Amino acid sequence: MPTKILNSVNNVLRGVTNPINNIVGGTLAQPGLSLLGTNLPGSPLISFRDSFLRSLSQWNTSIPLNTQFIVLIDNFPLGLTTQVLRDLEPVVNSTGFDINLAKATTSNFKNQGMVGCIFANQFSIPDDQVEADKATILNNRGFIPGAVLKNRSNFGNFNLSLRETNTSFVDFVIRPWVIMASHYGLVARNPNDINEVKKNPKTNLTVVQYTRSKQGLSQIPRKIWRFYNCVPTSISNRDYSIGEDESVKNFNTTWTFDKYEISSNLYLSVTEMLKAINPLF
Repeated sequence: MPTKILNSVNNVLRGVTNPINNIVGGTLAQPGLSLLGTNLPGSPLISFRDSFLRSLSQWNTSIPLNTQFIVLIDNFPLGLTTQVLRDLEPVVNSTGFDINLAKATTSNFKNQGMVGCIFANQFSIPDDQVEADKATILNNRGFIPGAVLKNRSNFGNFNLSLRETNTSFVDFVIRPWVIMASHYGLVARNPNDINEVKKNPKTNLTVVQYTRSKQGLSQIPRKIWRFYNCVPTSISNRDYSIGEDESVKNFNTTWTFDKYEISSNLYLSVTEMLKAINPLF
């Protein structure tokens, strides 16, 4: 069916161009002029360059911004407390794993809700793939083996790079989170039992990627990633030296998750969205 449709379109185009080609030669995209048996290229009726440049000026097909995004952490485990950590990891010093105040400071609305996780610097989305193979046939001779799909690969890790600050979100929240998860595991917990809820290390992560809208207006989301039942599983090592410069340090964290989904904003009218942001648009 698609081949017949394409053939029909080609036939129509031939019908339009043939009368011209009989005189000057060429095609719609690159007509020519035939003089004394010599084919001279003329001006194209369809400019590929202009069409491409016009597509860049349209919102749906313009180049997006790569640096504009926020990361939202739905919630932090109820069991991520000083007392729980000390029960799980017996301490020698009385201030060991004293994380309550640091957790409250770095996970409050100002640092996590207003513009997402203020410490997020970079993220990496894992790939998604399925294994392809050929259906071999014994003594297939000249027959070509057909293509088949086998197993879908396991999800890789979601990587999130976090900026180091004086009150370290990485070491006072994510690191204890990894320790807590290692003790309690990822088994299902009874949501109606508060003691079981405290042992649940899972949360959901949302990444919202923004892009430009119109001069003077807020950016608008172009893509939203949602990762479910996420748990941090590792933190990168850190190296310090007296001789190094005082540059910003970012530490990578890896997260495992059960499933993910991706959403667009194409169900919304970009024009109407801009009007909602600025009624004078």
